[in-house]
Amino acid sequence: MKHNKIGIGILVLATLLVGMALMPAASAQKEDNYSVTAEEAFKHANANMISFIAADAPGFENWTEASIDTKPVELYDINGQILFYQFSVYKNNDLIGTIDIYANKTLGNSFNDIAFDPEPYKAAEAMKKSKEIAKNEYPDREIKSTKMVIYSYPSIGAMTLVKDKITGVEYRIFVDAYTLEEVQDKPATETEIGVWSMYEMKLENGVEENLKEWEKSDQLTKSIEQAAANKGVNINAAVTEETIKKLSGDVAITPKSTSVTLGVPRRGQEEDIYCGEASIQMISLYYGYPTPSQTYIYDYFFGPDDDPAGLNPSEMIEWAEDIWGKTGTYTSVLTI
Repeated sequence: MKHNKIGIGILVLATLLVGMALMPAASAQKEDNYSVTAEEAFKHANANMISFIAADAPGFENWTEASIDTKPVELYDINGQILFYQFSVYKNNDLIGTIDIYANKTLGNSFNDIAFDPEPYKAAEAMKKSKEIAKNEYPDREIKSTKMVIYSYPSIGAMTLVKDKITGVEYRIFVDAYTLEEVQDKPATETEIGVWSMYEMKLENGVEENLKEWEKSDQLTKSIEQAAANKGVNINAAVTEETIKKLSGDVAITPKSTSVTLGVPRRGQEEDIYCGEASIQMISLYYGYPTPSQTYIYDYFFGPDDDPAGLNPSEMIEWAEDIWGKTGTYTSVLTI
């Protein structure tokens, strides 16, 4: 799966630096319908794209004249609930990116991720194979549904749900949308991909806290829409150079934040998958720790027989605890 993303390493970097702890689960508020429509999600996708372009964010230098397809792909969680809408971004009819917007307000900030030059996945083939496996393994059971799911973020696959007509027991069959290989329905471990619910992980922050984060992202979207309207700009149209010139100097484009910017020395990734290694290196430099090379950090976790892979948050936390004697935590809440 080869595509560049706004790195999870940067998110973990910020978390390790400020020491944010996961919030305990909070009781839901009185309103019980927090679903986000595709139309609403489209507005958030457009606003985020414009915000990044107007701010000259890295990776968006060539995104002027780009436009977002109004019809997103619906990606579900393994619990069966829709997780987020994935919007495709096109420029000159070429796919240059995707934007993921959460489909439920209880999951926090509406913006999940932007991927650059994404590799198309094989949705139809994965769904077909998932059904075929279900029919072969459970010929006497009813197929209830087949959906495209996030089964182990950021892994995408097809999930077919089958039900025993007599006992009512349900079984899930997963097929990866890139490799078209079956993925066993078992918990993820350090050595096995497995499956896990991103929905449940997001709710660890607490529903009430997540709703506050969603509200912030909604306010940002509305402020960008208002700024555009004040200058006669249609933000639902392709983003032009003229659009950015009109909006880039507007204070409404810059989200209000109470965060503190730290003078962390910047280091680029020495390899495509070294986002975590680069983040660890930057933290080392910031705190004055002995700073190993990114290759050394990679070799600390992976051996010559391992498949090349980037560090996940748990490994970065492990480094913080083993090497620095610090308690690391991970949060998926992200604000622009």
